[in-house]
Amino acid sequence: MENIFRKISAEKEIFRDERVLMPDYLPEVMPHREEQINEIAYALRGAAEGKKMENMLILGPSGTGKTSSVKYVLKQLQEYSQRVVPIYINCWESSTRHSILNSIAYSLGEFIPRRGISTDEITEKIGEILKKEKKAPVIALDEVDRLFTSQYEEEKVLYDLARAKELFSVDFGVVAITNSNEFLAKLDQRIKSSLIQKQLFFKQYSPIELKDILKSRAKLAFYSESLSEEVIPLCAARAAKNNGDARLAINLLWKAGKMAERENAEKVAEEHVRKAFEEVGGEELHEKLDGKEREVYDFIKEKGEVTSSELYEKFKDESDRSVRNYVTRLRSLGFITVEDTVGKGGKIRMIKIKK
Repeated sequence: MENIFRKISAEKEIFRDERVLMPDYLPEVMPHREEQINEIAYALRGAAEGKKMENMLILGPSGTGKTSSVKYVLKQLQEYSQRVVPIYINCWESSTRHSILNSIAYSLGEFIPRRGISTDEITEKIGEILKKEKKAPVIALDEVDRLFTSQYEEEKVLYDLARAKELFSVDFGVVAITNSNEFLAKLDQRIKSSLIQKQLFFKQYSPIELKDILKSRAKLAFYSESLSEEVIPLCAARAAKNNGDARLAINLLWKAGKMAERENAEKVAEEHVRKAFEEVGGEELHEKLDGKEREVYDFIKEKGEVTSSELYEKFKDESDRSVRNYVTRLRSLGFITVEDTVGKGGKIRMIKIKK
């Protein structure tokens, strides 16, 4: 019996290194983000010099290079100075005050059990470590708006970081990353004044910029002559229509390559991109939304359009604040539109799926 892996092995190799197209790949060059990278580096350079850093808020739609740019600068900063301890935390994975402080302690070399120790004890541990070692923690909080979706006020950890000098006798550098334009409005004024000293906005990529990004990845990911001429422009055009999302463009290129490979095609062609887009659209939605957000999205989609009152009634087990946060998240990702109109009973907020 023929081995199944020999049977499905492609005769024509398409990929040179498909890891280059994976979400966690950090490129050595960031096309069209040089200015933003320099701004982040300038704000954080004090970490390497024993001086105070400028805390930053980084805003912009999904797929505009915010996370990659911050990780790029943190990597460069660590290579430049051994004083720096870069700490990247995704607030969708660590969404509580306890888990974020735990992640900071772990990055500083202190293992702390997930249960059985209070946040105050973790804070003390962090302070002890920093007293012994002259280190400069630089913390990137990705998807920081996630902290406001809980009824337990997990955003208090931002106050901890804002008064790091008082708590730990050391200034922390903090970079908060969010897709939500309403994030600043949610912040307590005490946190806002000390935690957000600089703002940086990442605009969505243009079709030309997306093509440049895809070309730079394609050179590393594919063998020469593996892509038809129309593939990169089509991937870029599709992503440009979806809020200039570079992650979507890259994922689309990878999916198209996998389809061509599975068919043992000579090249990745336009038809592969079109088929890939049908798959990627649903996957992108699934990746970006958690369970409850998906429920809210599906309810709006089923109805066509709903009022905010209908949403509150449907999800009455959730707090009104949580429902508002779900709507804000869906809106910031470009999945829905929100429009205020005036009806017989006064102001009505209409929520629709974005077409």
